[in-house]
Amino acid sequence: MSLPPITLQLTKFEQLEILRQEVEAREEELRTIEKSVRQILWELERQKYLKSLTPFFEQLAAPEEAARLPDLEAYRVALGEAIETMKASVAALEKDTKDQVPPPNSKGNGPSRFGPRKAGFDSFEDFRSQRKAGGKP
Repeated sequence: MSLPPITLQLTKFEQLEILRQEVEAREEELRTIEKSVRQILWELERQKYLKSLTPFFEQLAAPEEAARLPDLEAYRVALGEAIETMKASVAALEKDTKDQVPPPNSKGNGPSRFGPRKAGFDSFEDFRSQRKAGGKP
């Protein structure tokens, strides 16, 4: 017995949620990379300054992380470009889905991908206003 292949296609809302999560994660990664680059550059500038003051500091070795600087910078640029591309895709998907309502979470288990679920109960203020108006709660 031959089984049919399993296929899956993401909805635009799922694509949008995936992109939003990835943008957030990659922006955090970019901040970490930029922090590392700044620390390396600061140490290099510190050593350069000290060496300019007196020959005593000529013996200072470059920090070990300085060798990684070109790779970190190339990764930083590539990551920034990826984030910009994802943000452009988010904007396009948001435009496409602007007037549409996301489908309900069909799996029924786990948190909804589209925000917190509403409990189905009226708020306390609604309950109180109905009570004062003489309506049934």
